[in-house]
Amino acid sequence: MISVKKTPLKSFKDFVRREKPKDWNEIHTQKKYPNLYDDTKAALVNEQGGVSAYTEEPLPKNAHETHIDHFRKRDLFPNMTYDWNNLFVDGISESYGAKFKDKHVKKIDYALLISPAETDVERFFTYMENGEIVVAKGLSAHDAKRAAFTIKMFNLADSRLTARRATVIKSIRACPDLTPNDIRAAMQSQGFRTVVESILA
Repeated sequence: MISVKKTPLKSFKDFVRREKPKDWNEIHTQKKYPNLYDDTKAALVNEQGGVSAYTEEPLPKNAHETHIDHFRKRDLFPNMTYDWNNLFVDGISESYGAKFKDKHVKKIDYALLISPAETDVERFFTYMENGEIVVAKGLSAHDAKRAAFTIKMFNLADSRLTARRATVIKSIRACPDLTPNDIRAAMQSQGFRTVVESILA
């Protein structure tokens, strides 16, 4: 999971201020701001550096393979439907990430669940050589509980994610003569930035 610095798209902000929409479908049916949904999605992807804010996987280029996720679900928090800090783009896997979270999360769970909109969320997690994500050492008992719960609720320990992180780690280990900046550049398209940084640290 990565921290995402959130800056609302101007057209999105103007739409919310002027129209005061309640239902998410209004972003598709409104006429005053052409392509607002697509522009919103593109701005969110850009904020996230082209990767899922939850899993850190590179986001597919095909628009049908991604969606805008409400971190706090619309049916549980309708007042946050158009809160920019609640919006992230993710893939459409049912096995992990946003869709997995949505199938299991309850309103009470948000007291523990870590949002990518928080600062320095990377401090909650660390990675083993086999790609496994684990709770970082040195956290308070409460923060450790939040980290473990977030791993569970997004299923970040899924075997496919673990295998992809392991591949990233092996690729870095195979290039001992490259500088950290060279490695960052070479691995940029692979995603999993916090994995890369943990190996370079």
